[in-house]
Amino acid sequence: MSNLRSHLLRVPLLGSLAFASAWTPIGLRVDLAAVDSAETRLVRLRSFEEPDGASWMLALDPVRLETSVRRQAGWTSDIGGLPRFDSTTWGRLRREEGDKGWKSSGLSHLLAKKRGIVLSVDLCPSYKPLDRVLVKRVWEAFQVEGRPVPVSFAVSGAWIRRHPKELSWLVSQADSGRIDPTWIDHSDKHRYIKGVPDNRNFLLLPGSDVVSEILGAESEMLRHGVVPSAYFRFPGLVDTKPLFRQVLSTGVLPVGSDSWLAKKQPPTPGSIVLVHGNGNEPQGVRDLLRLLERRKDEIRSGAWRLEDISDDLQAEDSTDARVASRHFPRGFVRPDRPPRVSPSGLASRHARQAPGR
Repeated sequence: MSNLRSHLLRVPLLGSLAFASAWTPIGLRVDLAAVDSAETRLVRLRSFEEPDGASWMLALDPVRLETSVRRQAGWTSDIGGLPRFDSTTWGRLRREEGDKGWKSSGLSHLLAKKRGIVLSVDLCPSYKPLDRVLVKRVWEAFQVEGRPVPVSFAVSGAWIRRHPKELSWLVSQADSGRIDPTWIDHSDKHRYIKGVPDNRNFLLLPGSDVVSEILGAESEMLRHGVVPSAYFRFPGLVDTKPLFRQVLSTGVLPVGSDSWLAKKQPPTPGSIVLVHGNGNEPQGVRDLLRLLERRKDEIRSGAWRLEDISDDLQAEDSTDARVASRHFPRGFVRPDRPPRVSPSGLASRHARQAPGR
């Protein structure tokens, strides 16, 4: 299933946001509410304005975990209406992760039996270029499936500011139908001080503001035509219970990993695998490429594959979930205004729906 999840379309059925269709978000803020329009009911995660004064929102389908950017005109909001989503995938995961997820920095393993792994590629701040070979080799390994390859990219705002052309290249790989990316918020500055213990580093450094870090990275994505997903990854996979709950309070779902390859954590079926594509951890990339080589026969037969991070998370169907997720067929978003995306193939998962100006 694709990520309409963090990429909206601006063409009738397929397409992705190009930088030309990026937003200029002013006053991006956490603004959780239930919103309704016609037969569509969503969660509003964020609100912002554009220079022309138009008000926009980052919205979430709480069952499919798909995000979209929409004009707020024509939608009614209910700030006290979030409990109606308690039985949806989003509501269930917020509740379950709030109870125990902080111990593993969030979801670290798919809940059901799967045939493969979730691949997550971290893009922490780095002077080095994107490891394009990694992306190309992953696509080459799985192109036999005849579908865009699902890959999650945990993107920091600082990496985007330093490497806008690399991000543009990733979007072009989505536009071409090679990959189906999920864009995970990996904080804005991703602060790290060498030599400081992990339990006092990253977002635990003095002066850190986790909400500003989340919104800063989301702003950079929007400015570059990428729609943020419903997920967040802690820098260094380091958190505390209060910090974890503060992240949950912004509406996003923390995602960890039980298989950080460079740390010699072998994957099992359903693992969320972590490698760094920013050039800073080549050992993990080498380990992944060796893993793909060992599994090549199983990949060709379909016995081993890359899973989409959201496919396994959808809640069991219930009356409340069905009501909460009423909307139009997959791949079509009823536009608030005519689409404003470049007409170029598949976007990323979290970038396939954003009605435009």
